[in-house]
Amino acid sequence: MKTILLINCLSLALISSSVHAQVQTLVVDVTNTNSAVITVSSNSFAVFKTVNGGYGGVVLVNMHGFNFTFDIDNQNFDNMTFSGPATIQLQGSTYGPAFVTVSVEPGPFPPGKTLAVGANSGNVQVTMQMSTDLVNWTPAVNGLIYTNTPDARFFRIQMVMNAQGP
Repeated sequence: MKTILLINCLSLALISSSVHAQVQTLVVDVTNTNSAVITVSSNSFAVFKTVNGGYGGVVLVNMHGFNFTFDIDNQNFDNMTFSGPATIQLQGSTYGPAFVTVSVEPGPFPPGKTLAVGANSGNVQVTMQMSTDLVNWTPAVNGLIYTNTPDARFFRIQMVMNAQGP
């Protein structure tokens, strides 16, 4: 019994230590107005932490195949959160520097958040998925009762844009 408990604790410690947020900062100035690109994988989510662009600029986000442009001077970025797959890029102005700090966090989309399918979005597939390790995900059955399972189970909602129809 103690051996099983020790193995389970070690497994949890390994999973916990390998799963952590990655904080990245995009920087632009008058000579380089296009930043590098941050990639948010499909099993991660991103949170804007700091945005500073006193001279203007825009943040370009491609999320689930759709492009969004956020004006640094006119957008509230405080803890703006979205799920992957996505890319983030900063475009500055020729008047001065700007930077954006983003935390990319592995795991499911944060609890209490929702996914929305906009009007005229084309074919969108929404599925519930399940994992025991937050890395490998399999389809979950809606309404199925999961009881007395040997491992903890994690659930997430996955949205695929431009899905192939029947």
